[in-house]
Amino acid sequence: MPDTKEMVLSYLEENSGKFSSGEAIATKLNISRNSVWKAIESLRRDGFQIEAASRRGYSLSGKADKISASEILKHSQASIDPDLILVHDSLESTNKTAKSEATFDAPHGTVIIAAQQTGGTGHKRLSFSSPKGGIYMSLIMRPEEFSIKNSKLFTPFSVLSVCRAIEELTGFTPSIKNINDIFLEDKKICGILTEAVSDFDTGDIQFIVVGIGIYFNIDVSELPSDIRKKAGSIYKKGEEKISINQLIARILDLILSPGNIDESVISNKYNKRLLQ
Repeated sequence: MPDTKEMVLSYLEENSGKFSSGEAIATKLNISRNSVWKAIESLRRDGFQIEAASRRGYSLSGKADKISASEILKHSQASIDPDLILVHDSLESTNKTAKSEATFDAPHGTVIIAAQQTGGTGHKRLSFSSPKGGIYMSLIMRPEEFSIKNSKLFTPFSVLSVCRAIEELTGFTPSIKNINDIFLEDKKICGILTEAVSDFDTGDIQFIVVGIGIYFNIDVSELPSDIRKKAGSIYKKGEEKISINQLIARILDLILSPGNIDESVISNKYNKRLLQ
């Protein structure tokens, strides 16, 4: 179930440009008027511009480009269960949370997203700095539900999906380096960490977690000094041509609803983008 804030935001977005009374919103969503008020105040703190007028109610006059399950679903072309998109303001690690959820039988296609991470890690367990302005998400994949049978192709497939989404939406041409890093020109803007958990006795893979960290519109100067010169961002703040939710939606579409997959094509396309 979406939380109250997401429900109120979705209602205001659907009625954008119109005023709706707190009573009307409460009745439609089957919640209390006090819950509506609390949700409105929380959304304002998140940066959403919500007007209030006496006897008229509330109207969404503008919005912050904040990660939102309802906005992701609005841009998605796939049949994604809204209950499987779990958005957090901050997590230690989306991969860590996803592995915990998967252990307790979270279904295939569950997506854990955070606006920032306090303990993100990348390839070889290196720290992955995760400031605000990025996309930090992990997808739970159940091999029996997916059409790729060769588990070694999960990382190349995921990397290619992110490259394709960026290219389609921005017109930029990403390249691949160090197996799972995505670069624009000579700056790293994305890292992908794929982790698998197997049954000890049989060796069968129980689930795979695909962790994706993208610098969407971060302030590069906020990164640690040792990586500042190597890292980049798709956009500078205020110069975005697409929304952060659009990019998330397209990545999820490509990974979760890939259509027919020719495994030999994955390797060929991956190698073409790979920087030597």
